[in-house]
Amino acid sequence: MKRKRIASRLFNIFLLAVLCYLILTSLSDRNKTIDISEVPQIYINEEDELFVNTTGCRISATKPLSLYALSFMEPIEPVLCRMEQLMVAETIGDRNYLVRNISRHGILSWRQVSCIYREFVRVDDAHNKYISLKFFKLTDRTRYLEVGTGLQHIRTWCWVDFGRIIFHDVLYFLPPLPQATNRSTELQKRKLSVMILGVDSISHMHYMRYFHRVADFIEHLPHTEFWGYNRVALNTYPNLIPLVSGLSVSEMEESCYKDELNFDKCNFLWNEFKRAGYRTIFAEDTDTAGLFIYRKRGFQKQPTDIYMRPLMTEIESHSIYRTTFDLKCTGHRLYGEFYYDFVSRLIPHMERQLFFSFLWNMHGIHDVFPFAKFVDKDYLSILTRLHEKGVMENTLILFMGDHGLRFDTFARTAPGQHEMSQPLLIAIYPEWLKRRFPLAMSNFERNARSLITTFDLHETLKDVIHLDRLTDANVRNRTLYLTNERGISLFLPIPQSRNCKTAEIKQHYCLCNELKSVSTHESAIQEAASFAVDRINELIKPYPQCKVLSLQSVRSAYRAKSSTYRGNYRVSQVMVRLKTTPGDGNFDATVLITMFNGEKTDMKLGGPVTRTDRYADQAYCVQNYRIEMYCYCL
Repeated sequence: MKRKRIASRLFNIFLLAVLCYLILTSLSDRNKTIDISEVPQIYINEEDELFVNTTGCRISATKPLSLYALSFMEPIEPVLCRMEQLMVAETIGDRNYLVRNISRHGILSWRQVSCIYREFVRVDDAHNKYISLKFFKLTDRTRYLEVGTGLQHIRTWCWVDFGRIIFHDVLYFLPPLPQATNRSTELQKRKLSVMILGVDSISHMHYMRYFHRVADFIEHLPHTEFWGYNRVALNTYPNLIPLVSGLSVSEMEESCYKDELNFDKCNFLWNEFKRAGYRTIFAEDTDTAGLFIYRKRGFQKQPTDIYMRPLMTEIESHSIYRTTFDLKCTGHRLYGEFYYDFVSRLIPHMERQLFFSFLWNMHGIHDVFPFAKFVDKDYLSILTRLHEKGVMENTLILFMGDHGLRFDTFARTAPGQHEMSQPLLIAIYPEWLKRRFPLAMSNFERNARSLITTFDLHETLKDVIHLDRLTDANVRNRTLYLTNERGISLFLPIPQSRNCKTAEIKQHYCLCNELKSVSTHESAIQEAASFAVDRINELIKPYPQCKVLSLQSVRSAYRAKSSTYRGNYRVSQVMVRLKTTPGDGNFDATVLITMFNGEKTDMKLGGPVTRTDRYADQAYCVQNYRIEMYCYCL
């Protein structure tokens, strides 16, 4: 016992020493590097003070392991789902089977187990319908149950003891693999598939904190890491609509979603790739928070060839249960694990045909700061399989986020506020692109240090459909006529003069603004905070079920180091982080203050007032996604 106590004390001393080392390192001279074995050394460069340094934009470099971040990096235990995975889906030859797992945990005999499976098909994005039902019993001798062929979606559940459910899950079988032909092989050699591998709420710095194995793996692949990727709006929907449509939300909704019935009339990237002969895939690991579903109507017609949504709809309706951190399970799997399995099972399809895939993962990582630690291994597995199966030889992969963490407490720190606007973006591509299109790829790599947005990514992917646009001659010709507009292909040189205004990034989200901390007691700061709350109250005025808000306090404030001048008018910018009552809502607001000869003449918002904490049940009385963050229901 004495030896154990001594060992325990030594271990505690060791942990204390490591903590002191981390703190001292973070406070040390900027020219020193952080020597932490868990973080890939190639990413920590203290001499790099600017991520972007152009005439139009300067973005200050930030550190993934600031003292603020370290205080949030608490270890957490792996999150587990309590139900046993009694059955899995497996296709053998051209036949589909429900396969009983070997485990018999808590079951005296398989003869006790009764089951039902129901096959279902998609009706629309909100509904499925059942087309068959079968009752069966498990036995000690039977392990495989044949259920059909081809694409199938199945809900199954099993019980013992006259009704005690021991298994409930949704299983699926993908369509048969396409036949490989000489034509398809030659087409793959001449063209490029696309994979948007999205991780919700992952900032560039958060990736550096937790995706150590993925970062090491990518470092040995042809890739470009983009340091000036700036969000254009608040959350997932308005940040990704420019990527998939090339339009802002207001433009897209005006053109094809006026009646708000569904998005069937809208032209998205997968439609363009489909017309070019590509197989299309869309998968998200959520039902209620889907890109086209949250407070919206989704699609009536299935938008892509392979579509994961019917599975998530069925899970959310029938087999969901919750575990640690209020995360969601089905069977023995977290939603995220269900999604990773779906993506992995797509890989044989990707080997044999040109494809465009939009894959988006949000479960866990969207809500829990250290959950990214567990996601690292899942993405390493996916990327490793893509590499081993040769898919990367003909695919452009955009490994990306939409914004940083928005609701975690970290979002209310200074680094958290910055990270919300700097999501991850890494492009992985085959080596032959550089040989075949040297000028285009030279521009692509140089743009790693340019201010870019999802508008640019849309134009980039349109070029992938027509690779002949990327010949040196065509790139030179296109460059001659290039204007400083919001959407520019990354295969062309982003103008040095680009700034947030020309890129159509509102000042509230703009990373080019260098801010300095100021006293919250300044009269101008208090006035700006009150102005922001007044604007909130104007927005909710048409909703009498929402209480009028009052300014409770200003938590912190920042002023832009430089002002803009228009003749004798000077426009200064302040950012206030405030709290309102009732509801204790935490908000950020950017306010532009116009002065003439030292006197204030005007105030206006530099973008929407944004919320940095959860409002959940506070907004139960409104269904408008633009209003709900401001509403405290009566």
